[in-house]
Amino acid sequence: TEPDAPVPAPEKTLIAGEYALGIGLMIEYYSYETPFVGYNKIYIAVKDSATGEKLNESIDMMLVPMMDMGMMMHSCPTEALEFNSETKFYEGAVVFVMPSTAGQWMFNVTIDDSSLELMGSASLTFDVTALEEEKLVSFQSAIDPDAMYFVSLIQPENPKVGENTYEILINRRASMMDWPYEPYLTVEIEPEMPSMNHGSPNNVNPTHIGMGHYSGVANFTMTGWWRVNMLIKDGEGSVLSDDIYFDITF
Repeated sequence: TEPDAPVPAPEKTLIAGEYALGIGLMIEYYSYETPFVGYNKIYIAVKDSATGEKLNESIDMMLVPMMDMGMMMHSCPTEALEFNSETKFYEGAVVFVMPSTAGQWMFNVTIDDSSLELMGSASLTFDVTALEEEKLVSFQSAIDPDAMYFVSLIQPENPKVGENTYEILINRRASMMDWPYEPYLTVEIEPEMPSMNHGSPNNVNPTHIGMGHYSGVANFTMTGWWRVNMLIKDGEGSVLSDDIYFDITF
């Protein structure tokens, strides 16, 4: 038989674009999928508005996600943009914490590069959807009622029967504008198949691998609906939450 044809790489989709005021640049936001509540990889292009070509060099740029709810505004967790000299995209990540039904999401972009004599700003507006199977859960600390934590599911992106990388990101809301990652927690997981009333062997609890990311192994022994239960403890072993989970169906 003929071998399977290689699967083409997915194309980035333009989500939003706006001119940076007065400096002849276009700021564009791309993603591989529609923005959703949870951990989103983002790609920012800075283009010459006359030629449409991406700039060949990195410039000093700051991106701040904001949710405008009318009576109040807040940000969300972010991971810093890094310029990819091969693709000429600024690559980073944002954790959207609610859908656009609650208000208007936007990226406020500021360019201030004295070496290139560029100074301008832009505001990109777009919609964020809520997924049927959530990829973000939040909880109030069991030992500090003022502490709110947000757990994002990153892996598996394409779950399969067998051992899967299970990666999550944990952030804490310190204020409406400050959402630091949490590197000193302990995470225990227990996958189960509720409809079949069984779990699975050979799971590995996620450990911290950097910048609030925790990675382990979730073993799925068959296709269907799985629930990965999580127990979160602080650095001293006190339980912060024992009733959060992610549902994964494949």
